[in-house]
Amino acid sequence: MKFRTVKTTLPMIAGIMFMGCSDINSSWEIDGGGYIKYKVNGEGPYTIELSKNDAEPPFYVNNSHSYFYLQTDLDKSDRGDQLSLLVQSPVTAKKMTPVSRANINGHLQEITWMRVDGHSEAPLVNDSTHKSYIHFDEIIKDSLYTADLNLYFVDCRREDSCDENLPPIHVTGRLRYWIPDDERD
Repeated sequence: MKFRTVKTTLPMIAGIMFMGCSDINSSWEIDGGGYIKYKVNGEGPYTIELSKNDAEPPFYVNNSHSYFYLQTDLDKSDRGDQLSLLVQSPVTAKKMTPVSRANINGHLQEITWMRVDGHSEAPLVNDSTHKSYIHFDEIIKDSLYTADLNLYFVDCRREDSCDENLPPIHVTGRLRYWIPDDERD
């Protein structure tokens, strides 16, 4: 029977420990990105992961705009959900109305929308009974944006056409987005 010696056991233990710590500096807090955890009409929760390039915080790296813009990748959702969202000059402790339409290259376009289950892009509901808002409760300018989402979208799930006569799609959830560590002020 052969016994392992300290000479062979210690390097083996050290190697296992280093392998376990190999991803310790690989996270949203370091690499950037985050997630949206949400419910659709009370069903869920569902999660869409965000890469560092899915969001543009205000006054970030090479931009000088004052808005927070986010667009998720369709392939990051198992359900086929996708969200595009714009908030002008985000601040904490205030319910902020998302920008529904914007002039892009001379054309007025929907800028905040949601694709549910792979269907057409559904614009925000525009009426007084369904008020969409985003409530940022944590903004650390150079590193973190955290917000509650309460959004109402037109139902566009019937034959890929939107019907404002149907009850709206109600999306509630939580957004967390970290700016990459090497791109902070």
